[in-house]
Amino acid sequence: MGLRIRSLAAAVAAIALSGCNKIGLLYDYADKLVLYKVEDDFDLDKAQRVRLKADVEAYFQWHRKTLLPAYADFLSYIVDSARVSLRPGEIDSGYQRYQEIYRRTMEPVAEKSTALLLSLSPDQIEGWIERQRKKNRKLHKDFSGSQPERLEHRAKKIIDELEDWTGRLSKEQKEKIRVLNGSVPWNGILWLDLREKVQERVAEMAKRKAPADSLQAYLAQYYLGDENLKSDEFRERYRDFEQRLKTFIYAIRNLLTDEQRARFLQQVEKLAQDFRTRSQQE
Repeated sequence: MGLRIRSLAAAVAAIALSGCNKIGLLYDYADKLVLYKVEDDFDLDKAQRVRLKADVEAYFQWHRKTLLPAYADFLSYIVDSARVSLRPGEIDSGYQRYQEIYRRTMEPVAEKSTALLLSLSPDQIEGWIERQRKKNRKLHKDFSGSQPERLEHRAKKIIDELEDWTGRLSKEQKEKIRVLNGSVPWNGILWLDLREKVQERVAEMAKRKAPADSLQAYLAQYYLGDENLKSDEFRERYRDFEQRLKTFIYAIRNLLTDEQRARFLQQVEKLAQDFRTRSQQE
């Protein structure tokens, strides 16, 4: 459950994965998407499915009431910062605010994930880890291209997603984005290595029914990006990635025309208001 909610949290908080309307639609169906993906990963019995459904529904009810207003405030901060001529220091502040929202989003997930994992039988755990190994083999294949191919794939995604917010980009803007994209490290293999290590450790802990507090602490470390789980190389490259990403964001902002910036801000304001409205719904 944790990894699915983790993906949702990143999508909503970073507002970088799709247009405003798509995020709203995603949020409306988030609980069903999480249920579907978890049940696709685990062969749950009837009692486990009932508990999972209750946990997911309770989580999203809490999230709607408690964190959607925080997301809305974060988005309003982005708008206010951009309107007064965004500065690099504000990107740092915005990133810290995002990290805090992400932490609050993920903290409850470790406890629920632990309860689910410790309810599994050895056969259920083995079935889950085999599914993950199969998915990881596919990811290794997807990541096997050359560095230029990987960067071009990422650049296309960035351009497509940015155009959801700004409208059509010019050929010159796209080429500049490709150049800027090349300055941001691609750490896919290191991320996948960590993913595999964590999955194997979690499966081992679940099989031997490790103490709940130990498993929960380990999951929390992973969900919250604890650097102690990363290799020395990954830690160094990830810090470089974070710094270069902030520079990348600042440069992209300066590439946009006045009309594109205005459209982006309108989209963000609309999403902030949408989150506030959804937070008040029963």
